[in-house]
Amino acid sequence: MLRFLFWIFLIINALFLAANFGWLDRLGDFSLEKHEPHRLKAQKSPERLTLMSESTALALVEASNKKAAALAKIACIDLGNFTPAESKTVEIKLQELALGKRQTRTEISEVASNMVYLSSLGSKDAAEKKAAQLHKLGIEDFYIVQDQTPLRWGISLGVFKTPEAAKVHLANLSKKGLKDAKIAARPVNASKFTYRFLDVTPDEKSTIEKIKAAYASVTVAECKP
Repeated sequence: MLRFLFWIFLIINALFLAANFGWLDRLGDFSLEKHEPHRLKAQKSPERLTLMSESTALALVEASNKKAAALAKIACIDLGNFTPAESKTVEIKLQELALGKRQTRTEISEVASNMVYLSSLGSKDAAEKKAAQLHKLGIEDFYIVQDQTPLRWGISLGVFKTPEAAKVHLANLSKKGLKDAKIAARPVNASKFTYRFLDVTPDEKSTIEKIKAAYASVTVAECKP
């Protein structure tokens, strides 16, 4: 029994002695020195590993994000065939995009042969009263006909190149409460406006499509700048 206790105390003293002289730490270092070369050999192309500063890493991330954003942009979008009255309202809506030089407007003169109209009301006063009613219905794109024709003191509600476009406009007017409008073949020189947008982001495209949805006869399409 005494011999057993002697060996126990001897081992404990040896451990304290090793701890005081740092021999245990050196044993750990030997273990690391033994295994680290194997870890280095296990690395794939360690010569290609490069340490960089935090600022350099952030700059690389920012450049990558800008490149991804540029790839997501659409080079060119056309939003077109606005009447003069429509162009005034749409330009107010486009102001929120603040596209600056990326937005341009082109005026196109065309001959339209399909008129949506109200028959002659007989006098200027009657035509102006009808015009006031149209404003209350939310109809703004029209003019009172004053030339010396059977349509004098009637109201033109829009002219279109195709009968289909005229029918779509007539249906929209009916939804607003105007039931007595008609379609007639009448050649008229008309001005239309088209807007072109360059380097459009996804958010900007979404806004443009929302603007287009408010105009039945307007089209939106990608184009070549």
